[in-house]
Amino acid sequence: MRIAKYLLIGAGVLVALFIGSAVVVGALEGLGVIAPSGDGGRSSDDEDPGRKGGAARDRSGRPLLRVTRVIDGDTVVTNKFKRVRLIGVDTPEEGRCGDNSATRFTRQRLEGNRVGYELGAERRDRYGRTLAYLFPNEEMHEMALLNRGLARILTIAPNDNYEAQFRRAERDARGGGRGVWGVCRERAAAARRAKELRRQRAAALRRERAAAARRVRREAAAASRRVRQQAAAAERRARRQSRSRRPSPSSSGGGSGGGGSGGFACGPGDIDGDNDGRCNE
Repeated sequence: MRIAKYLLIGAGVLVALFIGSAVVVGALEGLGVIAPSGDGGRSSDDEDPGRKGGAARDRSGRPLLRVTRVIDGDTVVTNKFKRVRLIGVDTPEEGRCGDNSATRFTRQRLEGNRVGYELGAERRDRYGRTLAYLFPNEEMHEMALLNRGLARILTIAPNDNYEAQFRRAERDARGGGRGVWGVCRERAAAARRAKELRRQRAAALRRERAAAARRVRREAAAASRRVRQQAAAAERRARRQSRSRRPSPSSSGGGSGGGGSGGFACGPGDIDGDNDGRCNE
């Protein structure tokens, strides 16, 4: 009985020590003293098979992590830091020219592989993603994207250790028309030409409509002038006809030179009593 009792006491002490160490490690991770593990503890990916209990590193001495999933060309999920955003580059967003090429390339080089990493001077971005340079081999993945024209430079201080190398790589890719600097540039030029053609057609249509509107206004003005002219001519004719219907002063009987009243020219059988060439009524 005493042996069993001592065994139970020893087991309790071991459990207490184990729980206490886990609490201490969790507190240190929460304070940022040590890096958190992606699966809550050390996995086989974090161990160096060549060194018993040592952290896994690549040939250049960088610590290793495993990329478990690729989200897009510049964002991946890892076993150690969850979401990791590549530093210094920006690949096309979903739906933009070149987005599938960048994502395929990153998936081909990183997904499921153990890669070296180098954290930035600023460890996280505003979205909580870990900022790091990734090294699947001696060629940094950010540099590989730039060399193939699959990304553009995106420098945000203080994470600018490789800015000069990144700029040279982007300049070479642009000069060689690789990736987004080739196909996407041609597509952009074609889109600009199509846009310019649409603008010219719209301008021509506006000019045609404006010319048609001017023609309609001119025709309306000409029709209005014709109506006014016809009305004026009709009025002149009416005035002439009215004047032609009025009796002349010489034929009226109320003139100052004539002595008769309403005389008219004598015809056969009429009597001109005052010898003035008109016969009185």
